[in-house]
Amino acid sequence: MLRAAGVLVLLGAIGACNEQEKTDSKVLVTVNGDDITARQLDAELWSAAADNADAARQPAVRRQALEALIDRQVLLDEARRNKIDRDPKVIQIVDRLKTQAIVQAYLESKASNLANASRQEIDAYFDAHPELFAQRKVFDVTQLTVAARDFGPSLKAVMDQARSLDQVALWLERNHIDYVKTQRSYTSADLPPEMAGKLRGLQRNSLFVMQDKGGGHDELCVLTDLRSSPVTKQAATAQIERYLLNRKMQEAAASEVARLRASAKLVYVEPPPELPLEKTSTKAVVAGISETR
Repeated sequence: MLRAAGVLVLLGAIGACNEQEKTDSKVLVTVNGDDITARQLDAELWSAAADNADAARQPAVRRQALEALIDRQVLLDEARRNKIDRDPKVIQIVDRLKTQAIVQAYLESKASNLANASRQEIDAYFDAHPELFAQRKVFDVTQLTVAARDFGPSLKAVMDQARSLDQVALWLERNHIDYVKTQRSYTSADLPPEMAGKLRGLQRNSLFVMQDKGGGHDELCVLTDLRSSPVTKQAATAQIERYLLNRKMQEAAASEVARLRASAKLVYVEPPPELPLEKTSTKAVVAGISETR
């Protein structure tokens, strides 16, 4: 509740703008004496649909956004009436989110002059990654999701010996282990390269385990189908362009942080905590994969 309230207060404060901005913009509606202006509505629409300017101009979309601003304002008024905005934990959350917004805006300003990827860069990336485009595969998978703590030696032995996922499900039921059965499709672009490579080498109806390190659960899987799904260079161009620009932005941000840290006066009051030798990406769908046979 406190986290949600902190976000609400921050968004309400940002949406309210300052008094000068209010006087410079047409008032659309007043809520308990507070104005909601055209400038605020435009900012809301820009934030929600930055990549779709046409949608932001549609009357129905603008009306929906205005109603959302009204909902936010009445909730903010009530939160303030209940002094939620004075809660120390809420204040801490607001300060953190405000800091993140300012830092993000600064990094974006430093990266604003970065050039879009050239045709040569796009072509080179496409040609260097056939597994993502020209040779892209789709893996259809049926999986049983279980808590990581339940994937012990006994269950691993069952996976090693089972001929079908139904046999595994029956064993789970007999041993009162909860699971969720789902159907999923992964492309070779969705998975880390080494995982996609291992899946390519499996036969249909092979059983395997996908482990999400740190996610608290494991997937007991069967590969039901493997098929080609190539993407043409023309279709992939926009995606590659966005990826290369984002990579340039990340590199620019890392360079700026390194520059500023080098010139900053940094004093550790206490010894810094030890860091792990390697960091695990939180964006990976699956952190590990192993075939059971």
